[in-house]
Amino acid sequence: MLFSVFTQAQLAILDSEMQDVTNQTITINGNTEDILFKVDIFLHNTGEETIDVFARKIEVDLVDGVINYFCWNGTCFSEDVFDVEDPLLLGADQISRDTDFYTEFLTEGAEGLSEVRYKFYNETGSFDTVYVNILLNLESPTGITDFHNRNSFHLAEPQPNPARGHTWINYSVPAGSSNAQIVIRNLLGKSVHTENISFGSGRVRINTQNLNNGIYIYSLIVDNQLLESKRLVVAN
Repeated sequence: MLFSVFTQAQLAILDSEMQDVTNQTITINGNTEDILFKVDIFLHNTGEETIDVFARKIEVDLVDGVINYFCWNGTCFSEDVFDVEDPLLLGADQISRDTDFYTEFLTEGAEGLSEVRYKFYNETGSFDTVYVNILLNLESPTGITDFHNRNSFHLAEPQPNPARGHTWINYSVPAGSSNAQIVIRNLLGKSVHTENISFGSGRVRINTQNLNNGIYIYSLIVDNQLLESKRLVVAN
């Protein structure tokens, strides 16, 4: 038994502040105006031998409109990927890099509580399986319902989506506002296209030929306030 304890490798999970959160829950609070949440997770091999680490995503509960995906070993996967095929190698007392693993939530203006669990394991059982729960709590910002009646605004799904060269977006903005725009941002939050729109119900054509393939967030912004966001996939 002493031999088993001595040779058993251990894996610890650290948050962005390098605090041990192994088998614990990280809570992220935000509001529905926020579009993207990135959660950095680090893995620490506290043992004396090199280990192979695999990851598995478990969607405990996701609010409608919330999308979760992760990046592993320098590669980002779609939300439909739950398991990795290639392990992350960690030497004795080594801590993973910030590009080795992180997860992101695309919220698209959704409100409520979402929970995702990530498990880290070894196929040969050289260390105990560990996990971290990530709880995303999104609430409406104070005063937003007083500023605008959200039911009077509408932002439709793009057609087509994925966009190949262009896409069309229907919208509805009632009169009485000062200005209205549809703004497209990449996953880093950088604006890549802004379309000024008129009041009333309309349809706008977005040219995507100059955009790199990938996932974008487009938002309806009225009087400098974000009212609704949705996802656009570009596949030129």
